[in-house]
Amino acid sequence: MKLSKKQIDDLMNGVFDGSIDYNNLPKDLYLDIAEYLKKGLYNGYGGTLADFDGHDLKMLKSLRENVYLFSGAKTFQQVEAYKALLTDTGGLISFKEFRNAAQETYDLFNVDWALTEYNTAIAQAQNAAKWNDIEANKDVLPMLRYSAIGDACAICQPLDGIVAPVDDDIWDTIMPENHYNCRCIVIQEDADVQPTEGNQDIVDDVSEKMQDVFKSNVGKTGDIYDKAHPYFDIPKEYHNLAKENFNLPIPKDDE
Repeated sequence: MKLSKKQIDDLMNGVFDGSIDYNNLPKDLYLDIAEYLKKGLYNGYGGTLADFDGHDLKMLKSLRENVYLFSGAKTFQQVEAYKALLTDTGGLISFKEFRNAAQETYDLFNVDWALTEYNTAIAQAQNAAKWNDIEANKDVLPMLRYSAIGDACAICQPLDGIVAPVDDDIWDTIMPENHYNCRCIVIQEDADVQPTEGNQDIVDDVSEKMQDVFKSNVGKTGDIYDKAHPYFDIPKEYHNLAKENFNLPIPKDDE
C-alpha cells in the first residue's frame, strides 16, 4: 500500500467534514488497494494480461475484475468504519481523537488485513491457473487427489488422500484454498486411480467447519474473493451503488 501521509490526512479530513461518504468514495484509496492486490494476482497467475491468450486470458480478466470489485467493496467498508467512529459518539469527538482512532482502523484494513488479502490473491490465482490446466488435461488425467501439505488443520486433514473425478461436484466446494494461508494442492491422476469411498460424507463434514468464503472453486467462479466475503455484505440501500462499483472505475484491459 502506497498512500502518502498527505493522502491519508486528506482521507481522514474528508470523512470528518463529510466530503467523503458512500456516494463519494476516495478514488486514490480504491486504486491503491486494487493495484496492491493486482500485483498478488499477477504474481500468482504467472504474468499479466499481455502474457496470455485463450482460456488463460479469459480467466485472468475475470480474476482481475473481481479484484477491482473487491477493492471497491473494501473502500466502502473502510469509509463505513471511519464514519462509525463519528456516529458512535454522536459526533461529539474532536478531530484529533477521530484521527487517532481512524489511523488504527486504517492500519487494520491496509496493513494487517491487506497482507492476508495479498497472499490470498497469490494463492487463488495459482489455483485458478491450476484448474485451467486440470480442465485442459482431464481427457488423459481424469482423476484428482487431494494432498494436504504441512501441518494439516481440522479442515484439510480429513480431505488428505481423497480421490474423485475432475468433474465431481465435490471440487466445487473443497478446491484449495479452503482457509486463509491454506497450502494444500490437488494432484491430477490417470484413469487407473479409483475414487475413494465416502467422499461426499467427508466433504459434508468438512464444509461445516469451513468459512463460507472458501466454499467455492476459483477456477470455476473466476473470483479471487468469493461473494460470501464480508466486504461484499453491503446494506440494501447501497446495493445499486455496489452494482456500479460505487462509481469507481475499472480500468481497461491495457491499463
